Amino acid sequence: MKKVLLSAYACSPIRGSEPGNGWSWALNLALQGYEVWCLTNVEDREATEKELQELGLPNLNIVYVELSLNLDKMLLNTSSKTIYLHYYLWRKKAAGIALQLHKKMKFDVAHHVTFGSFQQGTFLWKLKNTRIIFGPVGGGQEALPAFKEYFGPAWKIERIRSLISKWSIKFSNNLKNTVTRSHHILVTNQDTANIVQKIRTAQSDNVHLILDNAIPISMQHMEYVERKPGKQLNLLWVGRMLPRKGLNLILHALSLVPEDVDYTFTIVGGGEQYQFLEGWIKQYNLDPERLRILGQIPFNEVVRHYKQADVFIFCSLRDSCPAQLNEAMAFGLPVITLDIHGSSLAVSHECGIKIKPTTKENTAQDIAKAITKMYKDVELRNKFSRNAYQYAKTNTWERKVQLITSQFYN
Repeated sequence: MKKVLLSAYACSPIRGSEPGNGWSWALNLALQGYEVWCLTNVEDREATEKELQELGLPNLNIVYVELSLNLDKMLLNTSSKTIYLHYYLWRKKAAGIALQLHKKMKFDVAHHVTFGSFQQGTFLWKLKNTRIIFGPVGGGQEALPAFKEYFGPAWKIERIRSLISKWSIKFSNNLKNTVTRSHHILVTNQDTANIVQKIRTAQSDNVHLILDNAIPISMQHMEYVERKPGKQLNLLWVGRMLPRKGLNLILHALSLVPEDVDYTFTIVGGGEQYQFLEGWIKQYNLDPERLRILGQIPFNEVVRHYKQADVFIFCSLRDSCPAQLNEAMAFGLPVITLDIHGSSLAVSHECGIKIKPTTKENTAQDIAKAITKMYKDVELRNKFSRNAYQYAKTNTWERKVQLITSQFYN
């Protein structure tokens, strides 16, 4: 049985996004027969221990890296900027624990999976005589200046992020060691691949494009939802309302949709920009009767909306690879998205309409045209729906882990 050391700072059986990704890696590696030692933080220790007890997998070991001086309680908050300081301190301590474990266990593979940002690198490069895998990671993507109006005051933060990223690429020894000493680097989008290849130069053939998410076990056996065409087109958006998610771009596009297109737009999720929704609706002169704003709701209710919708629309302005796209396609939803970053890789032209971003006005107009096309061409919509469902059925965690281990663990 091969021994794997997994670095998964974010890892939880009760959360989605990165914590869900971390847990999916740990669980599926163990289910496929590897002896897994997973380093993570203490946030969901109680829920994780309960899940481990129910699973009864003796080859799945979770090692909680706990910070001293009560720093976990002070800094471990994913909705606060303090999370970055916590992650930095966690990595410092986790590196020492990893070295001690490796001395005892002699791991065959050391694999970093979360956080999925390449700029911060990993401490696993310090381990000797083991195969090091870094990723899938993103972070090389940047928002286009043409869309800065949609960010509002947050555009300054976006520019600061870009400067920090450039600084890391140029001066971070940890990143350089990560990139040069990893046997394989898995990246979620071409933007990140381009940057990593510049750092790695001579070994660019070991940089691979791979999505960082997949369909969770709970969605793997869902039956295809047959959607009967009605008079209205039911559009759905699901996500956290952050400046980079581009929700106001979609509202702008809806203001350009022809009057004869009968649609409803359901918005699911909370976040820092929720407070601006009412103002955006007035700004774009939208009919409130056509909009359903649900805020943050339990996932079982989100599932109901996935099943009731006709089209999933998600036009993030900067994203590694939005997990919502995979979820939506698992429910057979055609997708409207931007042809950039991880979205470009996650959605094929057979599963929906991808819009190449240009200017602010032209992009909004192109999204409006895509909505109109989905409304008028029911046959095309049904074709996208079937293709999306079939694609999602192949993009499971079990299959993803099998693919990556067979290609990169040997």
